[in-house]
Amino acid sequence: MGLGMGRLVVLAAALAVTIGLSLVAAAGRSAAMGLCNCCETSLTPSCGKVCAGTTLTPGMCPAIVDYEGTGAAAKGSNPLNGMSLKDLSIGTPTAWQLELFRRFLEKGRRQAVATYKTALRHLRRGKISETELAKAKPLYDEALVNYYHGIRAYLNSVGTKSD
Repeated sequence: MGLGMGRLVVLAAALAVTIGLSLVAAAGRSAAMGLCNCCETSLTPSCGKVCAGTTLTPGMCPAIVDYEGTGAAAKGSNPLNGMSLKDLSIGTPTAWQLELFRRFLEKGRRQAVATYKTALRHLRRGKISETELAKAKPLYDEALVNYYHGIRAYLNSVGTKSD
């Protein structure tokens, strides 16, 4: 008793739907990630949970990865801006959380590059002034520096020395 062509098509369609739903679920989970600065006085509820289990060293304010929430970034802003990731603490993530963190960093880097390229294009077309471009450049630089700090922490976590 073999599979008829009709059954084969139905199985292939079911498999495609299952794979598609898995990818959509994974994409949603990567969006639910953020960075927290536990030295801030007003923490978001998600950062409050992450920071509750953290002991801070006086004089140091490391950024901490919030794998379950959205972190402290304002909606629509680049999460790689606003705090230094030089002393980033990524905790002990699962392999999947680590991969989602890498994707989170890549998304922030791509967003910074796209925003800066848009500002350059607007300058060439006369839509913005040099002064407005000068405001975009430090945000671009900060995002790229923080991206490299985040990737360094990621590589150290997976056992590939980056320093």
